[in-house]
Formats: sequence, structure tokens, C-alpha cells
Amino acid sequence: MMDDLPALLKRVSRIAFFFLSMGCLGWAVWPELRNVFGGFMIGVVGGLAISWHLAWKLVQLGNAAISGRKPRSGLGFLSRACLGLLAGVISVRVLDFNLAATATGLIVSPMATLLLGLVARSRRSDDHPTDERGEKH
Repeated sequence: MMDDLPALLKRVSRIAFFFLSMGCLGWAVWPELRNVFGGFMIGVVGGLAISWHLAWKLVQLGNAAISGRKPRSGLGFLSRACLGLLAGVISVRVLDFNLAATATGLIVSPMATLLLGLVARSRRSDDHPTDERGEKH
């Protein structure tokens, strides 16, 4: 399972970078909507930071479980919420971007993670756990 996390994080990062490039293209094609595309891109960067933080916390929690020691904290929901809030404040207060577009951008990485996890889970569920190789019927 631990080998799946870097691969999943790489895919999520690629999806986020795709949406960032689409935001840059949208900004270039429709410059009058710069506040929407800018807010979306700030949200995508914030969502990507949240995903990276969660992956780091999962690795820390896994290492603590393997070593047998009690983990110091949970998955850091407060830290991730603060990252999202920081992205929103920077986007709206500092750069005057659209808040709804920023919130949409914040959702991109978690949704990509959810969809990729569901796809990976459905691929694994096709194999029956009692099927063993070499067993004759």
C-alpha cells in the first residue's frame, strides 16, 4: 500500500498541473475573466499543497504504526483547513480574485484523489481474494 501513495500523489500532481495549465490558457484567451481564472489557479495550488500535506501526514502515521509507537497527532485537519483558508485569503484579499473560483480550485485535488482511489479500488475488487495460482479444481 505504501508503494501506491507516491504513484497516487504523482497522478494527483499531474492532474493539478493540467488544471493549472488550463487556467493559464483560459487567462490568456479570456483576459477579462482574469479574476475567475486567477482564483481557480490559486485554489488549485492550495489544493495541491493540502494533498501533499495529507500524504506527508499519512507517511508519518504509517511510520509510527510500523515502529509501534503512538503517533503524536492525527492527520492534521486543522493545518489543511488553514492552508485552504490561506489560499482563499490570498486570492480574495490580496489579489482580488473570485472566491467561488478559488473554492472550486481547492476541490480539484481532493476530487482527483477520490476518483483515482475509487478507480484503483474497483480494479482490485475484480480479483477474488480466494483465487490462488496453481490450485487444481
